[in-house]
Amino acid sequence: MRKISFLMAFLITGYILGIWNFLVLPKYYINFGLKGFLISLIPMLIALFLIYSEAESTKRTRYLIYELFFKISRTPALIFVLIMFLLVILGITTYYSSYSLIYIFGIGAKYVPVIALGTILLSVILLLLAKGKTLEVISVLSVLFVLFAILSAIIIRNQAISAVTAPQAVHYMNNAVSAITSFDQPLSLKGVLYMLISVLVSFGLGAGVYYVVGSFTPEELDLKKVLAAVFVLQILLSFAAAFTVAYSLGAAYQGFGKAFHNPNIPAEESMKLYLGFQNLKEYATNSEKSPMASIEVFYSIPYVLKGNIANADRLIYLLMLSLYFAGLTTIIVLIEMGSQILSEVMQLGRSRSLTLVAILGLVLSATMVVSDIRTMFVVVPFSVGALVAAVEAYPLLSSELAHNRGAIGGVILLLFISGIVSLYFAFRAPGTPVKIGALLGLVLFVPVLMNSMLMKTRR
Repeated sequence: MRKISFLMAFLITGYILGIWNFLVLPKYYINFGLKGFLISLIPMLIALFLIYSEAESTKRTRYLIYELFFKISRTPALIFVLIMFLLVILGITTYYSSYSLIYIFGIGAKYVPVIALGTILLSVILLLLAKGKTLEVISVLSVLFVLFAILSAIIIRNQAISAVTAPQAVHYMNNAVSAITSFDQPLSLKGVLYMLISVLVSFGLGAGVYYVVGSFTPEELDLKKVLAAVFVLQILLSFAAAFTVAYSLGAAYQGFGKAFHNPNIPAEESMKLYLGFQNLKEYATNSEKSPMASIEVFYSIPYVLKGNIANADRLIYLLMLSLYFAGLTTIIVLIEMGSQILSEVMQLGRSRSLTLVAILGLVLSATMVVSDIRTMFVVVPFSVGALVAAVEAYPLLSSELAHNRGAIGGVILLLFISGIVSLYFAFRAPGTPVKIGALLGLVLFVPVLMNSMLMKTRR
């Protein structure tokens, strides 16, 4: 029983602790400090409440997800919303996970689709070969990811403290580091909303994963203890990533300062270092800049560390591998859970459903090489993620499932309001790709209009 609890904990951990812990959440831990952290506990607890409720609903009834949506909540159309959202998240995660490896291989961004193909193939092969050992595979990868992330943060801290000596660089670094543990950082309404949405997105709501997890969870497993462990790890990893960014800020400033005063360094390279510093600085100081626009700033770190930190190459490998494993564990879970949902809905065998989900995820990630298309897809979870989470939770209002319908209803209402506000900001944001991304997010809800038809065809 202990082994099962351990493996289930790492399954959920591997899914939740993904790329968002590196790319988005550190921004708010630095900008808002401990006040922001305390506020972020609210959406964290809401997310954990929904995760527990969704997993428990299928754990108690032993319904598969499609049966639950059809027989109990009578909303089979909603499952298609979840599938499409899952595929979008799979595409985004695959792209940004694969992107991290270009710094290890020393190649250009144009090779990301090739790496994405390898990542998808690796995930499918692991799932097919592992069969009943899938949980063990995810557990090993999750352990590696956690260890690499924490080690990276510690090493960057130690190296930055010893290597960053320029007074202004030390000033920027110390300001960012102290901000994380400060209660004096100012809050902004727009920034706090972005943080709340980012936290919800980071917990993986909206893809139907937790209903599927609950359907094969042993009855004697205490999900509350598992989620408590995930909660602690989520906080730990987010702080580790925040400190990684903060200490990198000093190295970034010192790097471009040296470059500008060194006539042997080309002006183009100096400008790249300067832009890397400016991106990190804005990431650490501008809370109102949307997470969609900040998501790629983390990838500035390898560039600014080179030549400014001792053993930078090893450190970059460690940091980028931790990011890759964070994404890989999520990808494996998304493909497995997506295939299970598709096999129920479309009556497909496991191999065919795995292949279909993998191909769709690969296609989406490959198209994201185009900047505008990438922006469109990244906007989706941050514009409609809360609304999709509300849709996902709707079946819990059924009398057969909800022991606390009032709390569920309140959470759904809160998610709905948050989703409407985030949609408003998306449509008001500059740039056509952002607006198209928000529209694309709304398209995910089209299947809801066909619910009556689906109910009739399934009778």
